[in-house]
Order: sequence, then structure tokens, then C-alpha cells
Amino acid sequence: MLSFSAITLEDRETLEPLMQQDGVIASIRTFASLFIWGEHYQTCFCMENGTLFFKDCNSLNRLTYHMPLGGDLEAALSLIEQDAAMQGLPYEITWVTEEGRATMEQAAPGRFRFEELRADFEYIYNAEDMIGLRGKKYHGKRNFINRFLMAYGGRWEYTPVDPVADYDAILAFVCKWCEEQEGDTEDYRYEYSAIVRALKHYEALGIRGGVLRLDDKLIAFTLAVPQNDTAMDILIEKAEYDIDGAYPMINQQFATLECRGFRYINREEDMGIEGLRQAKMSYHPAFLTAKYRAVPLS
Repeated sequence: MLSFSAITLEDRETLEPLMQQDGVIASIRTFASLFIWGEHYQTCFCMENGTLFFKDCNSLNRLTYHMPLGGDLEAALSLIEQDAAMQGLPYEITWVTEEGRATMEQAAPGRFRFEELRADFEYIYNAEDMIGLRGKKYHGKRNFINRFLMAYGGRWEYTPVDPVADYDAILAFVCKWCEEQEGDTEDYRYEYSAIVRALKHYEALGIRGGVLRLDDKLIAFTLAVPQNDTAMDILIEKAEYDIDGAYPMINQQFATLECRGFRYINREEDMGIEGLRQAKMSYHPAFLTAKYRAVPLS
């Protein structure tokens, strides 16, 4: 039976290099993302025979493993099967990328059915596009920003997040933002917990952030972390819907001031929300990181 342990801050130095070995750009390869969402997914890990295993422990009825990383994939899939059998529960392997699907089909032909998780596809953008917003395709985004600048003149300010000084203001903003939304309030509770974790462990996780204020009132913020030297992962981004241009402004300001030197910016998934999908597509991603669920056929 695989012996899993909860992820702690002390595991970052060990896990981060191992999570990067397949070259996939995705939040599932970002240590900070796994850590801050710990209350929701309760992700744990173990190392066995040179393979890194992750498992989400937030379900009592089904075991959810991640795509194993490193080592002999065929042997790793057999270990997962044995681990699930010893617990007497059905299992699935999720967070499987396009490349992961191909290697799983090669290592274990005919053993899994793959289900596309379109709501979990992650949107990867060229950092230069997000910074410059050049060309005809970004004309609308530039208009939003120009209208914001014309409307608010010298009344706005962008500053890097100070996790101590900005702590109360960010959490108060999040509470207000959540109250104005429709949908599953349980999801918002977990997101609130993730933001708290990010702010409390800001330096230890290597997080970067930005705050946008209008008349000294917080109207938007971003929390992000470098996945590696190539990609910046946007963990959380929120803005006032009622302030025209607030989202494009926080997006462009953070990209300009924090993402130079990176090739890509990962703005993560759309969660199946049609309006969010349209917004993410309107920024013209360079590519999407696909995800699948692998379900054993027997």
C-alpha cells in the first residue's frame, strides 16, 4: 500500500523540481497552488521507486490520484491499482494532460477510459501579448484601459502586495466579492481559505501580487507565483465588476511589472463558466493545457 503524507511547506524544496520534470505548464505543477488549495483537495504525496504520487483525499467514496511523475509508468499505474484495491474503493487518475494521456495509453493499452475535462483546461498566454496588448486583436482591451485612465486620471494606484499591510483589505474585498456572486458558496469558502494561506505564507511560497486602488479603496488584486523560469501562474485574480476596466487594468499592470522575463502566463481554468471562458478566450491564449480523467475499465 502506498504511504501518503500531507503536503507541508517544508516539502517545497523536494517536490518542486520533481513536479517540473515533464515540462507541462499547469497549476498542478505549481507547489504553491497545491499548498494553498490544501483545505479543499487535501492533496497528499508519496515517493515510491523513483515515482512521485499525489492523491486528493477530499472524497470518501472514490480515490482520486494524479498522473504519476517519473520512474516506470506501467509499474506506477499497477501500484495505484493495488493501493485502491487494498482500500476497497473505486479510483480514477485525474489531472492527466494530453501528453500524459498518450504515455498512459502506451504504458497500459486498453486499461483506461479517458474523459475530457474541458472546464479544467488551463489558458496559457504569451507574456509579451499580455504586457503590450499590441495589434488589432487587443484593440478592445486597450479601449477598456484607456477609458479607465480617462475616467479616473490620477485617482488610481497600483502597488505590489504587502501580505501584512494589505491582509485585512484583501480579505474584506474577497468577502464582499463573494457576497455578490451566485453559485456554490462552498467553493467560495475554499477559495477564501486558499487566499488566506497564500497571504500567510507569501514569502515562503515565493508568491508575487499586485493591488489596484481607486481613491485609496482596493478594487482589484492578483496573487501569482512563478511555476519555473518560463511561466508565471496566476493563482487568484479578482476585481470590481462595477468599475469598467478594473479587470483589464489589474491584468495588464501585473503582467507589465511582474511578468517581464517570463515567456508564458498561465491564467488557469474557466471552471465551465461561459462568461469566464469568453473572457479568457478574448485574450487569445497561445495554447490550452488540456486535462483528462482516466477511469479504469475493469
